[in-house]
Amino acid sequence: MADDFGALTDHFGILALTHGEGTMNDILKLVDSSKTPVAMSRGDAQDENLDIAAATWFGNTAGTLFEASSTFALVSGSLPLSEMEIGELVATKIVASFEITTSNGGWPQITFSGRTGTGAVVAPASLLNTWTLPAITITAIKQAQLIGFTVGATCRLTGSGFGITCDIAQQDDGLGEPAAHGVSGAIATVTAELVRVTGACEWTLTFSGLTETQAPGAAEGQAAYHTASAAAELVVARDAS
Repeated sequence: MADDFGALTDHFGILALTHGEGTMNDILKLVDSSKTPVAMSRGDAQDENLDIAAATWFGNTAGTLFEASSTFALVSGSLPLSEMEIGELVATKIVASFEITTSNGGWPQITFSGRTGTGAVVAPASLLNTWTLPAITITAIKQAQLIGFTVGATCRLTGSGFGITCDIAQQDDGLGEPAAHGVSGAIATVTAELVRVTGACEWTLTFSGLTETQAPGAAEGQAAYHTASAAAELVVARDAS
């Protein structure tokens, strides 16, 4: 049962990262995990009937490159997002995305996704291959939380999210096999889910650098209070060495 049941693997070593005087293991609990080999591609030789006369599969022949994801629940204390990074956290592992969601029906959920088995990434001069998250703090509570914004008095917040992504680049060799990897980016996104109570759904961005990309609209469901979604983006600078 020990190896066959439940979420077991922290693929990017998140629980061992520093938090205050302890580690992330003090405030986070692993709730979901996955690891899947990167799918191979196929090259075909076609005959006079456009049928496949020969095929070669390539791209991850060694089977060492994986798509990986680990999700955690924030169950204790609080988490300053500035304690988190994306990018090449350690050699052979690249976190391409970080996402935290809060809702009125559960504790904050945090997902790290990316690739393992990657080649070492060469950093640009005076820079690192990581991006540190902004100074926003999330609390371990079953509550939809404000993440760099406030909401109007005529509506209520039902859910929110903060995500940040960077791009993973790959150089293949002449046989189509991975030869080198790189990272670039990054863009952060803040989202809000709102419900209208006595007036239109409204939000105000309070975190410096955020640009609204979607103002709250109005979804009018059958026999339901009106709801709205909103989004904003933020450019995050690469860490200096």
